[in-house]
Amino acid sequence: MNAQNLQRKAESLEQIRECLKKSSIMILTDYRGQAAGLTVKSITELRHKLREQDGIYKVAKNTLIRKALQEIDIECPSGVLEGPTAIAFGFGDPAAVAKTVLEFSKTQKPNNLPIVKGAVMENRLLSMDELKAIASLPSLEVLRMQLLGLMLAPHRNILGMLNAPGRSMAAVLDAWNEKRTKETQEA
Repeated sequence: MNAQNLQRKAESLEQIRECLKKSSIMILTDYRGQAAGLTVKSITELRHKLREQDGIYKVAKNTLIRKALQEIDIECPSGVLEGPTAIAFGFGDPAAVAKTVLEFSKTQKPNNLPIVKGAVMENRLLSMDELKAIASLPSLEVLRMQLLGLMLAPHRNILGMLNAPGRSMAAVLDAWNEKRTKETQEA
């Protein structure tokens, strides 16, 4: 029995390590809160929403999380790894995963669960303000489109300047042609 428990803990630790290595963001949450915790239905809904954002939601033991974080030289402040803990790992856009967790929490009245206890991004512990700032960023796809727009803007401006003399000349010729037509009609 004890050997099986050790084997399960070793497997769980390895899963956390692998997810931590691959993830762009890791959000530690309390899924039970003070009163009634998230229902199975709610956790399933959150997992589904996170999967759409290339993320997962996994319940884990605090000792295993602490050990995995210590391996990458992150020391959690006291209180972060106390009580029940579940982790939202994001493997793609960290802003989308952070936004999903925070928005989901707002919809879970009256407890607003899961409660964010901490977050790790690029092997650095984030404050709640930093996590909210990341969640407020536009999605990666929107950022790419904005960057492309910025890159193309100078080309459009140059093209507009190159076409300006031609448009001006065309306008002068058109005005001259209208004037001649008007003079011809009057004569």
